[in-house]
Amino acid sequence: MTELIVGRVVSADDHPGSRAPSYLLRVDLGGRGEREAQMEPGGHKKDELVGSLVVVSLDDEPILLAARSHAHGPVLLRPDGDVEPGTIVA
Repeated sequence: MTELIVGRVVSADDHPGSRAPSYLLRVDLGGRGEREAQMEPGGHKKDELVGSLVVVSLDDEPILLAARSHAHGPVLLRPDGDVEPGTIVA
């Protein structure tokens, strides 16, 4: 079963060498350290992502979970309260 945990975005940059516009995010996963994950920008600005909490799937590579909106592109899934990075999503 895939493990879902909360992470905090510590940096967001344009993804170098990407064929389509995308961001490379550095995400703090608490006791599991920091990992990189990529995402399509959609309506998100890099500076608005830094410091925000996100839900991350930890399979082979970390994947940020998002809902797909036809009007807005990816809409990140986020906790509605402040929780510590590394918190398991149940």
